[in-house]
Amino acid sequence: MTARLIILNTCWLAALVAATLLGYTAFVFNGDGSRVSYVIAAILAASLALVFTGRREHIASAAWLCETLGFVGTLIGITIGLAGVDVSALQSTEGVIAAGNALFGGMATAFCSTITGAVAMLWLWSVSKVVGDGKGAPANVTNVVTVKAGA
Repeated sequence: MTARLIILNTCWLAALVAATLLGYTAFVFNGDGSRVSYVIAAILAASLALVFTGRREHIASAAWLCETLGFVGTLIGITIGLAGVDVSALQSTEGVIAAGNALFGGMATAFCSTITGAVAMLWLWSVSKVVGDGKGAPANVTNVVTVKAGA
């Protein structure tokens, strides 16, 4: 199980390094005005560290928390975008353009935090499929129950 865990996390880490080299991680973290992405990344790192120390009962909760925080970042981004809209200025073309620009600024926060939450959740979910959820056998191992005939 440890070898599979190392291989899985090496693959995820390689994808993260590739995304960083392509500039995607900088785009995501700089685009998230709520800074929720940093909290999600910290939860992911702490959860992975705990898994490598043998603790795994937290994985499902951590994955759920990452996805939920990504959604909270979405709501924050939408709020930021809507807060920048001057409703009285919507009478003119320039006012509509300014409102659109304000909304797009908030959408960057919304999408970037959602992406971070979704990736962290998928990473933790895949780890849970390798090590299990801490309540017994790994999730991909099925327990076979033998039923005696006539019993």
